[in-house]
Amino acid sequence: MKSQCSITFLSKIPNTAYIITWYHLSKGFLHESLDYFCPCFMNVSVHCCDWYFGLSRVSQAQQWFLGVLAITVVLILVYSSRYGGTHRREPKPPPINPDPDPRKKVTVTFWGRNGNHMFEYSTLIGAAKRNNMTPILVESTTIWNMFKLPIQKGTVENLETFRRYKEQLPSGWCNMTEDLDTSQGAYLMGYLQSWRYFENVRLELRKKHFVFHDHLKKSAMDYINNVRKEHKKQDAVLVAVHVRRGDFVRQKRKGYTVAPIPYFYRAMNYYRKKYKNVLFILCSNDVIWSMDNLDDSPDVHYSHNTDGYLDFAIMASCDHMIMSAGSYSWWAGYLTGGDVIYYHGYPQPNTVMGNNTIRKDYYPPWWIPL
Repeated sequence: MKSQCSITFLSKIPNTAYIITWYHLSKGFLHESLDYFCPCFMNVSVHCCDWYFGLSRVSQAQQWFLGVLAITVVLILVYSSRYGGTHRREPKPPPINPDPDPRKKVTVTFWGRNGNHMFEYSTLIGAAKRNNMTPILVESTTIWNMFKLPIQKGTVENLETFRRYKEQLPSGWCNMTEDLDTSQGAYLMGYLQSWRYFENVRLELRKKHFVFHDHLKKSAMDYINNVRKEHKKQDAVLVAVHVRRGDFVRQKRKGYTVAPIPYFYRAMNYYRKKYKNVLFILCSNDVIWSMDNLDDSPDVHYSHNTDGYLDFAIMASCDHMIMSAGSYSWWAGYLTGGDVIYYHGYPQPNTVMGNNTIRKDYYPPWWIPL
């Protein structure tokens, strides 16, 4: 009766055939196993197996041993039936589809910081569009933290065979991206700080590529709306003012220069004369110096944010821009899409920075020097 119940129970478990086979063979198997490993049980091994299948009785210790062994075998078979094991064939992997875009790939290096990366990324997009190639990123960049970049990531292997193209000057234009060899991949190298590299995609960069993440855009607009309410200027024209100091003050020998105080007063008065209702939002990496030395009129608001990404989003969301110096300030002005006033004394002539900068390539001709 016990034996019949055991078979009925086992028949309900997956891989029944294996379990029933084990049931019929286990007597002989257990006899041999116990006789080989445990000679001391030689005289009782047959009785142990007979009891397990309802044929005889043995001591409690032997019952425990055989019970554990039976449960172990059943669990192994159940596991193998559920998770594949050696009794189930692994499915074949799906075939590797060919690249749907047959065009050759082009990528770029990322040197420097956020502003530098934006120049390099923009040059990549301009070169890809000009040469009918597919842009990909194979190096990491911090501008992912700000923007929803609509570009695919990859590796150098995606370029297959490729040619490297190196800039001539960090802040000057050369024609290396005008006619890339489209029979192979391309790797653009340099700071590539010239508006001329990406003039062909100017609107595309602002509308499609440099789109702020939702949380950053919302924070910037909330900040601007609160500033408007605080100054009671709901309909005012917004002008961002960037005051770059810090490292630019300490590295004058290299050619980094900070805009002097009169420059900011002149630039702000330019907008006051042009617009009847204007509101300035001033951002700086030295806001204490700015408040001590610059305009404190009712139409000026000083940002005390310590988040550089947020300050950048605030400035880029304004209508117009007053730059100081550096690529961070340059790009905030570029993204406003309005009038941009820049300090003509940056970088300082006859220095490392000055000798590596061609002004007509660095500053767009529609911007206003002061």
